[in-house]
Amino acid sequence: MSENELVLKQRNALGLDLQIKLIDGRELQVSSKGNKIEQSYSIDILSLQDKSKKSIYIAWKWLISAICFFLFMLLLLKVMPGYLPENKNLYLAIILFTGVIGSLLCLFQFWKHTSIRQVFYSRNARVPLIILSVGKPSKKDFSSFVAALEKRIEKFRNHMDVAEDKQLTGEMKMLRRLSDDDIISKDVYEKAKTKLLSGFS
Repeated sequence: MSENELVLKQRNALGLDLQIKLIDGRELQVSSKGNKIEQSYSIDILSLQDKSKKSIYIAWKWLISAICFFLFMLLLLKVMPGYLPENKNLYLAIILFTGVIGSLLCLFQFWKHTSIRQVFYSRNARVPLIILSVGKPSKKDFSSFVAALEKRIEKFRNHMDVAEDKQLTGEMKMLRRLSDDDIISKDVYEKAKTKLLSGFS
């Protein structure tokens, strides 16, 4: 994949359509679009770490919901028989059916939203700026894009002689802009700002 063709399109686990495109060799244009969300922002690749990292995102809330649904069903099956009329088998069958279906639906959502992600972090503050779903749209296209982007970041950094304080200042300005545009939260920005300020000599 050449630098002029450095672009990736994919639909992530949250149902958002993402496009990441390298512009002018240095600026990454990131756009995401969903039913109620539409965002577009740019990132200076000099502010990214040379290597991205894989992480497993586990949709804990859906797993916990499935367990709670199942346990609540068991509790009802144990307690309710003493309070039900003669045709209690029908009511117990309804409780069992509802509990099993509810638990399976929660497990399906758990499976759907749990994913392996490839994350590009900011260089010094380690703020996750680009989060990709591994293997989409295809394993080959995804691997080629990540390898080409990492190579481009490393090449660009090796050819740029930028002082550390200027790198920190540039990263802080970029994160401030992303915070103002609600791409990252104010809290994340403030923590990153504190970390970056501590890096100045």
